[in-house]
Amino acid sequence: MGNEEFYDLIVIGFGGVGSATLYHAAKKGWSVLGIDRFGPAHNKGSSHGQSRVIRRACFEHPSYAPLAAEAFERWDELNNRHRTRPEIQPLFEQTGVLHIGLPSDEAYQKVAAFDQQQELKLVHFTAEDIQNRLPILKLSPEHVGILEPEAGLLRVEHCVAAHLAQAKKRGAVMASDETVISWSASQHGVEVTTDRGVHRGARLAVCAGAWSAHVLDDIGLPLKILAKQQHWFQIDRVEQKLVNNFPVVFIEQQNGEQFYCTPELDSHGMKVCRHSGGPVVDDANQLDRELDKEELKLNEDFLDQFFHHTKHRLVHHSTCIYTMSPDNHFIIDRHPEHANVAFASGLSGHGFKYTPVIGHRLVEILDGKPDPEMAFLSLSRFRPS
Repeated sequence: MGNEEFYDLIVIGFGGVGSATLYHAAKKGWSVLGIDRFGPAHNKGSSHGQSRVIRRACFEHPSYAPLAAEAFERWDELNNRHRTRPEIQPLFEQTGVLHIGLPSDEAYQKVAAFDQQQELKLVHFTAEDIQNRLPILKLSPEHVGILEPEAGLLRVEHCVAAHLAQAKKRGAVMASDETVISWSASQHGVEVTTDRGVHRGARLAVCAGAWSAHVLDDIGLPLKILAKQQHWFQIDRVEQKLVNNFPVVFIEQQNGEQFYCTPELDSHGMKVCRHSGGPVVDDANQLDRELDKEELKLNEDFLDQFFHHTKHRLVHHSTCIYTMSPDNHFIIDRHPEHANVAFASGLSGHGFKYTPVIGHRLVEILDGKPDPEMAFLSLSRFRPS
């Protein structure tokens, strides 16, 4: 598809971050080209699997708090643009998020500490409180819970599609099924060579997810790829349905394993996934997407341990990718040698909710207006001083 068009910005990858970057650049009035080796809202990377959790209790780091607040606002703005008719499903469902664990569990303590620091006014529950509200759950008397009522889930594929649709409406060009072979940059602009031709522009944003280390092989991004298999179950109870106000439930086991489940949105059933662990993947192109029986057993054991039911049936499974940084925080920065190249990577399994904020910040970085509040996510923390 190579042509003589010179774009204000070329974006490599238009999944969660890339689609948001395209939208914010096009909204700014820039001419934009997005390149993706697969296509819109595909299931090969990290931005698929029906839903993603969104919450303000971002206990991973206190500096995420203002980004989370902004993310809620930006998703609301996108939803208002996207949902032009009542029959269109909303991007965000305010289900609430319930964290369950023992008082000594690491994740629970972090949520409780974050609540005290940020004054989110979360609701604290005893095991009895939880059982009264959600009798489907099977807990010990020692369990405790923290509910964030305003949190919930995002319809992940719909979110990506909405960003792309709004970007396209503002003139963005999408090049699907096109693989980047190489790129170069100078003070005069950037050049991206693909299997279909050469594209030129003033700036470049690399939003390549699990392929980021390959695309940015000159800076040695310290990334690790984990495979995450998600399973959807039909069980012989009805309380876990969205229409019955079932929240997202996050549970930490005594062995440190962490699982989450989301309410049933459609005929697939309730989604269950192990948030911790996961096999390491050397090459995202070689990811095995067949049913992993070991992961299935872990999720079935979780269901049996924490849910009252007599039978369950696997309806669907999907494999996505966590691209992990060494400290589990994102890496968002300008290229150390090229001021007109920026990137976002290493979202570490908790980044999708921030994608409209990250996309906006990447455009600002490339416009010479970096946000000092994002400095804690810079690449410099992994490079010798």
